[in-house]
Amino acid sequence: MRTIQLPGYIKPTFVNLIVWLEGEANYTRVHYQNGTNSLVTKPLNHFEQYACFVRVHRSAMVNSMYVHGFISNNGRSGLLQLVDGKNVPVSRAHLQLVTNLFSVSH
Repeated sequence: MRTIQLPGYIKPTFVNLIVWLEGEANYTRVHYQNGTNSLVTKPLNHFEQYACFVRVHRSAMVNSMYVHGFISNNGRSGLLQLVDGKNVPVSRAHLQLVTNLFSVSH
């Protein structure tokens, strides 16, 4: 299983435990499968090097294995539905990538 070393944590974290990432200025809030979250001292773009995370908004990345569905907003933007019930915004700039990756039509 693939792991990621989060700043401030001694042990690596399994990537499959991370559902989505939320950018907060120069920090990233990591949302875990068990419903908890933590704040790490890396900007969101630090996580773009990991193939399982997909940028869907300026302030959000999702772990592709947790995507459940997509809600379109007239083809201009939308929301990705995650398996935990959370809806993550998809910006117009990332809409084409999201529709291609997750085989959804807008």
